[in-house]
Formats: sequence, structure tokens, C-alpha cells
Amino acid sequence: MVGPSGGGGNGLPDFEWDEHNEEKLIERHGVSAYEAEQCFANPHTKRRHGDDLVMLGKTDGDRMLLLVYEQKADGVVRVYSAREMTKKERAVYRQNVR
Repeated sequence: MVGPSGGGGNGLPDFEWDEHNEEKLIERHGVSAYEAEQCFANPHTKRRHGDDLVMLGKTDGDRMLLLVYEQKADGVVRVYSAREMTKKERAVYRQNVR
């Protein structure tokens, strides 16, 4: 299922959400699917590519989040985890944004 923003025409990827991954983000970490998607739109987002795709990003409300996600061959993004950045992660993010 494509997520809250719908992706596509706004320059963002399409997002794949289902009840399980949306509920997990809210219940475990208090992060909405919409907030997770906002991190992809932020021009200061930092991504690390490896076995897992990891993102340090900010929401429109300046919430600093760490996301673990997958980008499928068709470009669709599935977010597996999103949580507040730790103090150390915030420092790394701020250092790299300059």
C-alpha cells in the first residue's frame, strides 16, 4: 500500500506502508509514517548505504530521526524503523550538515 504522502509528483519516492510497520513506528517510537516520509524531503538528510540503508533526517517540525529502510528495485521505499536520534547521532548529523 502506498503511504500517506502518495509520493510520485512531489519528487519523493512512493512509500510502502501496511498496518504492521505503521503501528510499530507509533507504538515503539512515537513516530508517524508522515514524519518518516518528511525526512526524505529534507535537503539536509544524511544517508548511509551498506547492508541496511540508514538515514539521519529532520521532520518539518525539526524532530531529529534515525530511519532504517529499504529501497526496492522499483524505487518504492519501505521504512522498517524510525526513532529519535541519540545524542551522539545528533552531533554527527549537525557536524555533517554544515
